[in-house]
Amino acid sequence: MAHIITPKNLHLPLPFCGHAQLRLLSMSAVQSNVSDENKKPHLNFRSLISVLRQQDDLVDIKDAVSSNLEAAAITRRVYETLAPAPLFHNVSGTDPKSGLFKILGAPVGLRKNRRERYARIALQLGLPVMSSPRDIMQKLIDTKNGKPISPIPVLDAPVKQNILQGNQIDLTKWPIPLLHYLDGGNYLGTYGFHVVETLDKSWTSWSISRAMHIAGEPRSLTAPVMDGQHISHVRETWINSGAQDTPWAFVLGGPPAATFVAGMPLPAKVSEDGYIGALCGSPIEVVKCETNDLYVPANSELVIEGRISTSKSALEGPMGEYHGYLFQDEPMNEPLFQIDCVTHRNNPIVPISVAGTATDETHTVWGISIAAEIMDVLEKNGFPVDFVWMPFEAQSCWIVVSIDIEKLASLAVEAKELCRRAGDIIFKTHAGWEAPKVLLVGDDVDITDISQVVWALATRYRPGSDEHVFGDIEGIPMLPYMTRAKKNKQIKNPGIGGRSVMNLLLPPEFEGKRDWVQSSFACAFPEELTEIVIKKWKNWFPE
Repeated sequence: MAHIITPKNLHLPLPFCGHAQLRLLSMSAVQSNVSDENKKPHLNFRSLISVLRQQDDLVDIKDAVSSNLEAAAITRRVYETLAPAPLFHNVSGTDPKSGLFKILGAPVGLRKNRRERYARIALQLGLPVMSSPRDIMQKLIDTKNGKPISPIPVLDAPVKQNILQGNQIDLTKWPIPLLHYLDGGNYLGTYGFHVVETLDKSWTSWSISRAMHIAGEPRSLTAPVMDGQHISHVRETWINSGAQDTPWAFVLGGPPAATFVAGMPLPAKVSEDGYIGALCGSPIEVVKCETNDLYVPANSELVIEGRISTSKSALEGPMGEYHGYLFQDEPMNEPLFQIDCVTHRNNPIVPISVAGTATDETHTVWGISIAAEIMDVLEKNGFPVDFVWMPFEAQSCWIVVSIDIEKLASLAVEAKELCRRAGDIIFKTHAGWEAPKVLLVGDDVDITDISQVVWALATRYRPGSDEHVFGDIEGIPMLPYMTRAKKNKQIKNPGIGGRSVMNLLLPPEFEGKRDWVQSSFACAFPEELTEIVIKKWKNWFPE
């Protein structure tokens, strides 16, 4: 997660002041067992699986399934058909000695039932299954502006049921899945999170990232560590001190709320563990690692402990990603992650995310988190925002901002100035680093409905007049139109530029007015008539 560059007059939220002191106080109070509170679905991966099964949103697959593409292919089709999450009990290649491991696919995919479309997302956050996008967003924003609840260390932890060290660890015997047939390796980490801490212990960062097993190596992984990510910033504190390695842990099957928060673009120097406590209303319980001073969730399924090398690297990738492409690029040199210890529950279950065309966790978790962060920042800067959403179908590349046109009218600004203000606020946050294209639209459009967003884009955007380009802003260097331009030598750095804000507001809306209504069933007919039609509908058109 990236450091925020704060321009003059940009009032970014500063949540969780004094968090380092709170963390130190909490770490001195140790209890001996895991509480009932931490057995709830949003704080316990096993409990989440049980709830999904009870709600017919999980399928237990006990047939033998190969970790070589088959588990991934099933999971990918689950995303694309909105099917229940698959739990693979019999993965070929599972280490018979250690029992590592079962696989859960699509942990935060969507449901087919429209009323419960966002249920898997809501369950991660302790919300009802029929929660709406606004409910989910408001929960995240309220949490960010609440008081942190620091973690509590425990002595007895399910994740310590099995401890493997040294030669007991052999990743070559694990069923680490190949997720796409052109991937450069098998990925153990696609829905797990890194844990690192600054040298002075003032900031602990939990962040989702992919992690690839280095073929043939029993105790080595590699993972991207990009300049804009918080893991990179933390690692720099160790490198600058002259340390040979950065202490590191990797959590798989952690508390669902923890994994969700690890995917959020929180500001730099905000420790995710306190945010998770605020989100859940109770402290997350953690346990100290065996080989370093890091703390990890006590009821995690599997935790890898080790070191991120300062000097050693390995080839990583390519891999099918959130944007829906699997480019046949050369692998990149990334840091070597050396493994010293593995702790895990009995019969551990590892979640996987098979990234690609929408909708998977790279859109549900990442997209919603980015939207919540941007909405909060816009509100705090007095921007006339009604709602913010990152449409899943836009592959986490569009941020759509619904504008309250009454508030807009009071600002007395033109389209060009509104776009400039939006970009100046959004693109200077970590969330904006991840969101390249911003669309501003009136609050008559339901921005959670992609068909309405496309309608507004097609009919309200005027080419040549309604777009403000930010050509020198830093951003995530993974956008296809930027990486391909670099490959063709059209640009030097895919992480600079390629960002814009588009105005989809028509001129009357800047005065707080509209001289139209949407020509649709909901808007173009009297309410009394639509109610009659809806009441009789099933008689004429039975489902």
